[in-house]
Amino acid sequence: MNNIDFAINLKKIFPKIPDDFFAQINRYKLFLQKYNQKTNLTRLADENKIYSEYFYESIVPYKDFDFVKIQSLLDIGSGSGIPGIVLKLLYPYIQLTIIESNNKKVTFLKELCYHLKIKATVLNQRAENIQNKQREQFDIVTCRAVASLPIIVELSLPYLKVNGLLIAPKSQKWIDEMSASKNIIPAVGGKALPTYQFTSINHKFHAVIFIQKSKKTNHYYPRSWNLIVKDGK
Repeated sequence: MNNIDFAINLKKIFPKIPDDFFAQINRYKLFLQKYNQKTNLTRLADENKIYSEYFYESIVPYKDFDFVKIQSLLDIGSGSGIPGIVLKLLYPYIQLTIIESNNKKVTFLKELCYHLKIKATVLNQRAENIQNKQREQFDIVTCRAVASLPIIVELSLPYLKVNGLLIAPKSQKWIDEMSASKNIIPAVGGKALPTYQFTSINHKFHAVIFIQKSKKTNHYYPRSWNLIVKDGK
């Protein structure tokens, strides 16, 4: 998928794209490629793969979600900026916060935001080390390719406002991960909504899991990382 194919296919699934979006994506791509030469952030160095596997596949799971009434979005483990930065470029009015524990990726994300002239809060912390002022603060939490679903649920739900939504893109193993999450979802105040499944034009399977925050999360959660991992495998 080259830049032209990317633009054509993205316009089909995101009808209201900001005028400067594709110019911003090109700046993002060039900055990523240059930065990646000195600091290994992603294995996707080929331009076509950046457009297809990096940009397109990272945001296609959000194609049917209405962001119009969304004010705040938290992206946990954004890495080199997906999907959080791309969603911010698509929906500039969103107040974006990123949590990333890797120091070199935090540095990249801050420099990227400066380069793209966008406002975002980039926090260098582990998601389980939640601060009281961060609890129940976000309309949407997303977490892509970070961990298994039980771990993602426990890390994410404490950050959500009541009635907020966790959006967790998953692969074909999503049924097993949902089964493994049956206890932790209600424990942290969530309820599972119907899962959306589709295959993209790149023949990539997506299962988009939605967990709604139905009540406040007990301050017992999230637990220490060792306990989360022990129960979330």
